[in-house]
Amino acid sequence: MVLSIIGLQSCNADDDSSTEAPFFSFLNLSDIRLDTVVKAADVWEYGFRFSSLKAGTISRLGIKVPTLGTYKVRLYDLASNQLLVEKEVISNEKNAEHFVSINEIKVGSGADLGLSLVADVFFKAQNLSGAEFPFPQDKGSLRIISFNEEKCGPNGCATFPANSNQIVIAPCVNLEFKAAN
Repeated sequence: MVLSIIGLQSCNADDDSSTEAPFFSFLNLSDIRLDTVVKAADVWEYGFRFSSLKAGTISRLGIKVPTLGTYKVRLYDLASNQLLVEKEVISNEKNAEHFVSINEIKVGSGADLGLSLVADVFFKAQNLSGAEFPFPQDKGSLRIISFNEEKCGPNGCATFPANSNQIVIAPCVNLEFKAAN
């Protein structure tokens, strides 16, 4: 097994500059159109399938959404199709990053993981050219394999969303990962 949960809470991720939080970087790409959806017709579960290029730990989960509210963030072990953690994250400021600490999860190199958000709000990013986002792509110690989404309702999906979308992505969920030395 490549994952284990440690019973320690992360103190402050700002204490170490080697902590990586790569998913919001899609919001800062040049040549993209960014649309804001503050109330979709349906509740979606959406996020990223990724793998670790190095062993390390995940210590916090986060969101960046255009509204105020409480949202469900989930981390999955896709090799076993198991939900590892589900945490509510409060957005008390629009368009700001909000993170919550979790019991650290040790991740082995090559772990197949999914990170998702259950919400009816999002930033929708699309290349101005209409081209697909190039997946997989490496960002630091993580390989982002795909953006996935599925209409699931307010409780989320039974498993990580199966539908991959490379044309339009919603990079509103994130985590903090620290590679082992």
